[in-house]
Amino acid sequence: MELAHLNNINTKLKKAKGKNREYINQIVEKYDQWIQKTNALKNKPDDQAVKEKVDALIEYKAFIDQPKFKKEKDNEYGWRSQSKLHSTVLEEFMCHLFKDLKIIQNNIFELGPTKAYSNLFFAPKNIKIFEKKNGLMVNEKDQDFAIAKKIVIEIGNEKKIINIPIVSIENKTYLDKTMLEGSIATASKIKSGNPYCLFFVVCETYEVSKETDPVYSDIDEIYCLRKSADSKRSAPINSDLILDLFNKVKNHLNSTWSDVEEKIESGKIIG
Repeated sequence: MELAHLNNINTKLKKAKGKNREYINQIVEKYDQWIQKTNALKNKPDDQAVKEKVDALIEYKAFIDQPKFKKEKDNEYGWRSQSKLHSTVLEEFMCHLFKDLKIIQNNIFELGPTKAYSNLFFAPKNIKIFEKKNGLMVNEKDQDFAIAKKIVIEIGNEKKIINIPIVSIENKTYLDKTMLEGSIATASKIKSGNPYCLFFVVCETYEVSKETDPVYSDIDEIYCLRKSADSKRSAPINSDLILDLFNKVKNHLNSTWSDVEEKIESGKIIG
């Protein structure tokens, strides 16, 4: 399981000097406390564990979101948003949220950031090359978090390793119209590779105009964790929304994805 935020912290530990060295050491101490609290919840009932995981997340984010850790305006120290120190917190939280689900405790499925399969095609450079090779190519999309299975495809003398997601999540600090359009396009591509994959966007604030309605896209749900009428970034993270996300994923993993025979018997073939 790849932990995006921990990787980001470790990179900064190697490079930080002076005041930033002091700051990153403070963050490491608080990060370790966050993970210890989260790991201690493994055997608790799901609803209780999720709520307490969210409480631990809120506490850690309140610490790391302090202005002193953000290099902006007249602040000489800290890190800019491009460094992804802050944005990777939510990405990593997805791993801690789902890692204890019993149905994926088999080392077959991988959790974390991935290059998710969308489709394959054949593109040999010329006929001479095509005589010897198929020109097998694979399209992939970077995903902030996925529950995926690694599969090896062999066609002729060519082999490709692909990651098939069954749950795919894009994490955003805030979601604007341009980001939403990108997520809509990605959802369509991911579902062309696996139509039974759930695709979610999880953001802290939603900053898309009310005139834009994403309901007709391939996105299964957009979760705005700091829900409020005016999308204030100071609004608290809502634990009920994260519990809803958790239960949707849990139910999906435990459900039958395709049973045409049963649907024919019911008389409703699609839904």
